[in-house]
Amino acid sequence: MYMMVHQADAGVQLFIKLTNSESQWPMLTERLQRVPQGLASRLVIPTYPLGPLPASCVWAAELQEIARTSEGHEMHAECIIANGVPLTSTDERRGPKAILHFHGGAYVVGSVEQYRPVHLLLSHYTGLRVYGFAYRLAPHSLYPTQLYDAYCAFRHMLALGYEAKDIVFTGDSAGGNLALALWQFLQKPQLFAMILVSPRVDIASTRRSWTTNAGADIIRVYDIHDINDPIRKLLVPQGLPVDQRTVGLLEDPYLSSINSDLSGLPPTLVQAATAEVMYDDITEFVKRARAQNTTDIRYEVFEGGFHDFQFVPLLIPNSVEARVNIGKFLSELHL
Repeated sequence: MYMMVHQADAGVQLFIKLTNSESQWPMLTERLQRVPQGLASRLVIPTYPLGPLPASCVWAAELQEIARTSEGHEMHAECIIANGVPLTSTDERRGPKAILHFHGGAYVVGSVEQYRPVHLLLSHYTGLRVYGFAYRLAPHSLYPTQLYDAYCAFRHMLALGYEAKDIVFTGDSAGGNLALALWQFLQKPQLFAMILVSPRVDIASTRRSWTTNAGADIIRVYDIHDINDPIRKLLVPQGLPVDQRTVGLLEDPYLSSINSDLSGLPPTLVQAATAEVMYDDITEFVKRARAQNTTDIRYEVFEGGFHDFQFVPLLIPNSVEARVNIGKFLSELHL
């Protein structure tokens, strides 16, 4: 099984190409069953009604319409448990704490089947169950459909018996963007922790590293005026021109979390590579997050490597160290 190649998340895609195949990763039933390197179970997430919307959310009308038209929609999801991770509960559906992972793919590619290797790595290094969900993708589904789907995934975690304090948000690339957007939309729940791997925190693509690292990384500058650009596909209906309101949305805190009120973050680990084009964006995001919080906002920078290198163990030596550090970060919070 191969992902459609898109430059925005080529690091993860290389790993998926090397490790994933239809025969290796079978479709799952609703109960736990064995897959290579672990156990998995299939979940179906229904739609959930929206609660009170934040007053500052410019997407309120769109979200209400998406919730209305999504009635009856079911979202595919999976729970992954790596070999060696204790079940810790007689209830197959949940453990004492868990990860909710928001996958990358520039909002245009990605699925839970394709991300099983990543989920297994996260489970292996953290000792936790990892839940992944298949939010709807652009261009078929425009933003904020993805935010609504993430909201339903979180509500389903609560329905399984977890509380916010038991849940770790993890996200890579655009998934990091979505995790931060959901945290804002939920009005800053007190999660157990947040882990952001090469997160996309500013879609304006204006800082210096977008130019200086252009030859070392695998991502091109976002350009909403390019009909093939993932940001355009996310925000602009196919065949329509880009209007001034859409250009203004590039600064919106839900799309560019670097512009959001970051106070109240849970303990957060952010990882980046010095050679990725988003490096300056991520560094500035961490600076602002630290200025607004007293909680542990840990920033790990790895020399060389490209975007999302953490999930390409066959190619980048630092990827093992980065994943080990994710587990250490959570263990220090006394899981």
